[in-house]
Amino acid sequence: MTLSMTSVRPGRRTAVTAVACGAATALAVGAFGLPANAAEPEDPGDFKITADGYYGTARFDFGGDVPLVGEAAELQGDLTIGDIENEVDSAGLEDQAEGTYSRSFGSLVSANLLGVDLPVDLYAVEQVALPEEEEADTYGVHELEVPLAGELSAISGEAKANWNDEVLGHGSEGGVLTELYSGAGQVDLVDFEELGLVGGLVPVDLPITDGPLFSIGAGQLLQETGVFGKEDGSQGAYVEVSGRFGDVNLLGGAANGGVTIGLAASSDAETPNAYGYLEATGEPGGASFEYDLPALEMWVGDEETGIEIEPGFDETVEVLPGVSLNVNFAEYRDDDIELSEDGTRAAASGGGLSLRLDVAVPAPVVGEVELGSAEVGLLSFPEVSVEVPQGGLYANADADGEDYIFEN
Repeated sequence: MTLSMTSVRPGRRTAVTAVACGAATALAVGAFGLPANAAEPEDPGDFKITADGYYGTARFDFGGDVPLVGEAAELQGDLTIGDIENEVDSAGLEDQAEGTYSRSFGSLVSANLLGVDLPVDLYAVEQVALPEEEEADTYGVHELEVPLAGELSAISGEAKANWNDEVLGHGSEGGVLTELYSGAGQVDLVDFEELGLVGGLVPVDLPITDGPLFSIGAGQLLQETGVFGKEDGSQGAYVEVSGRFGDVNLLGGAANGGVTIGLAASSDAETPNAYGYLEATGEPGGASFEYDLPALEMWVGDEETGIEIEPGFDETVEVLPGVSLNVNFAEYRDDDIELSEDGTRAAASGGGLSLRLDVAVPAPVVGEVELGSAEVGLLSFPEVSVEVPQGGLYANADADGEDYIFEN
């Protein structure tokens, strides 16, 4: 399924090449190293790029200081498998050292409770700029036992963060600011039988006694952020997300009465079968979004008693007054797609399968104020956004009467 709000600049999409590396999939990319004689760029104006994604997650965020309502008990947390994050902020990144403007991060397992990162980041790769490293940071391991969770055949990753005057600058053609690749082999998590949690040791009847609670086939997630030159010498910004996803099984899969999500293109080990591209130029009509999601099928229960659910829907229902449930399957959420008329912001959220519960409370004058939300998701990009100044980066720079024309 493809959505195109406005035409995307031709040629901006980056080619992705992947190669097999034993049981893992590794990205074959040239290092976006620090160019010769490159230095920290002059102030480009305020701009931000955010992109995150995951293989699977469970997260919640409730309470705290609610506007017009008052203080409420704060309850926050998340557990994420295959967490990937790219972020760029010309004003400097929060929770990072001063002078850090770009960051690329990936982790097999990450967790957070009440705003505190728990010490369970496993097999993580991270790079920030400044300072800017010449080479990407990488890792790759095989046949892993994930503590108290299950096993993973392989995991590999590569992260690169840039911030220099050859990418950023008036009259520059632009380039990559952050790039992240995360590849995983077969993942089997929380196998009750192997962990010795069947046969009366679990105090509740489980819907699964054979196979892992959660498993995914070999796959990859990729993110890239950057800027591109415009004819007047200013710059626009973009973010690209892509991935190749294998079959996903919950509660032992459909064969055991659980859920199976199959992807038509998963047999191709080199070509991403999901793609999204956001762009903002800072000019009217310059915010655009294009995406292509793979052909999917989802089975709940076995083939005799189960049901097949068609992909490509995004539905929200009111469960109770103030409580709504959004079910999103192989689609970007309509409510989360934002393309500003002045071309300064583009944002989207969605992808694989997610269930999001939003809770609001009555408030004077405004009617309802959001109290918080909880979400369970698979193979998704929950936040992808680009923000640039009016006119773009370096819009107020002196062009000296020159015209800058770049080939796409």
